[in-house]
Amino acid sequence: MPSHKPEQQGHQIVLVGDFNPKIFQPAWFGAEGLIQPSEVESARIEIIHPEVVIFLLGWLRIEVTRERFSAGTQQEPYDEVIRDLVVGTFRLLRHTPVKMMGINREAHFRVESEKKWHAIGHTLAPPQMWEGVLIKPGMGSLTVTGVRPDSLRGKINVTVEPSTLFHPGIYVRINDHFESKDPASALGADEIIGILEDHWTESSKRCTDIFKKVLENVK
Repeated sequence: MPSHKPEQQGHQIVLVGDFNPKIFQPAWFGAEGLIQPSEVESARIEIIHPEVVIFLLGWLRIEVTRERFSAGTQQEPYDEVIRDLVVGTFRLLRHTPVKMMGINREAHFRVESEKKWHAIGHTLAPPQMWEGVLIKPGMGSLTVTGVRPDSLRGKINVTVEPSTLFHPGIYVRINDHFESKDPASALGADEIIGILEDHWTESSKRCTDIFKKVLENVK
């Protein structure tokens, strides 16, 4: 049975709305107590521009454009820290229009043998259906979309591919996508940030269950 422990993983919260990128720079986060003064000093700034801001801390990557805000980490201990950072940021900027959100998780898993690695691909994308039109068909990238299991607007997208970091291994990306009740007229951030607070634990469990389902899906 493949291990359920990822070799590498990432967590990201993406908001879609109407942002002023130049607000979101390390000095502002520090002034509001969202990051430590030492982190302000050590931040690695890639770009600060009216149209885009990108900076990195040791545990965090922030990227903001006019339409998209993203906070992500590759370090599991900071998974909930980025949630708290995003909540704190948009409780302060509550009048910023935010209409959609993705709680995104990705992971690379080693698979114990090529036989089981192929079995995962053959189970998710049966090669039999390609007989006669493709020679030695194999799964390159598979994306499956499901309806939300709750009363919220949105969907759940799962992508499975061979890992580019480990062989044999697989890469799984989950986009837990949420939308406001009326995205066209979203006037602030409270609705989406409330969803982030109320559904974070449920989303985390769902992602863990999806990872497990993919890894156990070996005939």
